[in-house]
Amino acid sequence: MPPRKSSRQTSKETTNEDVQSLQQPYKEADQWICFINNTALEIDPNDDTKTVFCKLRHPKTDRGAIFLFANGDKDVFEVAVFAESCRSWLIDNTVQQDGRLHVTTPIDSLFLLLPYLKKAKEGGMFMTLDQIVCDSDYPECSRIVATSGTSELNQIADVKGSDDLQVYRYNEEKVLSWLQTKTERMADKLSERGICVSGAQSSTYVRTKRAMTASHDDYIRYAYGMVCDYIPSDVASQLREHMKIPEVVEKKENEPPNKKAKLGDITPTEDYSQEKSDTKSAKAGKLTAGQKKLSKVDKSGMKSLASFFSPKAKS
Repeated sequence: MPPRKSSRQTSKETTNEDVQSLQQPYKEADQWICFINNTALEIDPNDDTKTVFCKLRHPKTDRGAIFLFANGDKDVFEVAVFAESCRSWLIDNTVQQDGRLHVTTPIDSLFLLLPYLKKAKEGGMFMTLDQIVCDSDYPECSRIVATSGTSELNQIADVKGSDDLQVYRYNEEKVLSWLQTKTERMADKLSERGICVSGAQSSTYVRTKRAMTASHDDYIRYAYGMVCDYIPSDVASQLREHMKIPEVVEKKENEPPNKKAKLGDITPTEDYSQEKSDTKSAKAGKLTAGQKKLSKVDKSGMKSLASFFSPKAKS
């Protein structure tokens, strides 16, 4: 049976109506099928802040993506979408044509703050979070300031000021150290769970005995790729150099060799004529008794057998 939306999900705060104005592809859908963590649906009657979907700038692609804020904006979730061309949902006695499945997963809000801190670094000054997290294209980004992850900003930025007023500045060394810790922890988790990280099967998260043969470097490389899905490309390059992760160049399947490699040097590397003559001399040294007697016969004036089959000369 397809999952049904709970009564809490059908409330105004979590319906698709709030999201239709945020992202064009979702305007045709009247509702979503969405798996949401129970903690995101728990509403505090003493808190006026509701669970909402927001469109924010993705830290890697720099394009708009949907996120879910809950518990007074303290928790933030990434909304992943799984879509197939031929899929729909049966809900009660109706058919929902939009067969996409939305899944919310927790995300560290420091990843969302990282691009804003990096951009503010260009001025070289310490700034407050309200000054740093400012985006006219995505005004809902101000919600990031209230997330619980901001309490750990000292891991990626220099902090000055008192508890009442603190200012921040991007610190590249701290960022790389923080990302390295994230990568190493992810690698350890992958190793503990026996996730296969070798070859094409690595993206399927299949747990096999083959996974146990993967080296620590394989897990580090795979975890690095997962972390890079949430950081800008230039920071990903810096992290690769910082962790000394070798870049793997994948060879395309059924790739034809280039012309130069195919032709190569056509000069023979061995003297085959000498080998042939040596073979003849070797054979000549192994004559039968009849061949030996025939070799002693005087053949002067004798015609060869081939001369009898040659065409006769014209008179």
